Amino acid sequence: MNRCLFVLAGNTAREIIRQSIFYFILGGGAGLILFSFAFTLFAFGEETRMIKEMGVSTITVCALCLASLSATSTISKEIEKGTLLTLLSKNVSKKTILFGKFLGIVIIVSLTFAILGVLLTVSAWPREAIGNHTRLPGALFDVLHSIVSPLFFSFLQIVMMCAIAIGGSLCLPMISNLSCCMFIFIIGNLLNFFQCLFPGKEGWVPWLVAFFYTLFPNLEVFNAVSVGNIFGMSLLGRTALLAAYAVAYVAFVLTVAFEIFDNKECR
Repeated sequence: MNRCLFVLAGNTAREIIRQSIFYFILGGGAGLILFSFAFTLFAFGEETRMIKEMGVSTITVCALCLASLSATSTISKEIEKGTLLTLLSKNVSKKTILFGKFLGIVIIVSLTFAILGVLLTVSAWPREAIGNHTRLPGALFDVLHSIVSPLFFSFLQIVMMCAIAIGGSLCLPMISNLSCCMFIFIIGNLLNFFQCLFPGKEGWVPWLVAFFYTLFPNLEVFNAVSVGNIFGMSLLGRTALLAAYAVAYVAFVLTVAFEIFDNKECR
């Protein structure tokens, strides 16, 4: 089973890499990172900070689009074409297939974060050295210190969204799945905002907010601004706590997806 799982993950990753959409999203993300320098010409001392924040946001959105589109192309189309029957005929369980697809997409998302993250670091490195009047080794350390943590927490968000994209691809076509993932991602980053809008209210609104707060992933706690205020914990403790939350949510979503896939007839 483990061998089949890793083979499926590797084949899924290779299949995504062969598609033009991978290079289109990767090239678009790289172009936006480089083009962000044009938006910071009048930032007056905040150029480097804006470049890094815009770069992290660009990488996150690109990875989200890639995860949603890849989930649909690797699962929905195979269900429609009937190619999954070949795997099922070889005594490979549906859970193994779904989890292998998920791991393959996570591999591609990791590759996207690595490539664009290196590009962002290399792009911001000289600007950091010039802006802060520091030497290149010190500037590189400052850039990595300010980029690695936000990128890691953004990666955890996208891994959670990968699980949601996998589950959505079992029921929705490509555009609908992408739209739903975008909607969930936006709501997940605004949950605390909506909760603060209705403190102590009566009626159905607080129940609706509580429902969304429980069902939707709380992605706002992964943001770099709020991640420093979790129970006054150290960075290592916060990282472990958020990683555990991400793993638990992924396990919950994949469990639901497994049940949907088990009851889905493949023709």
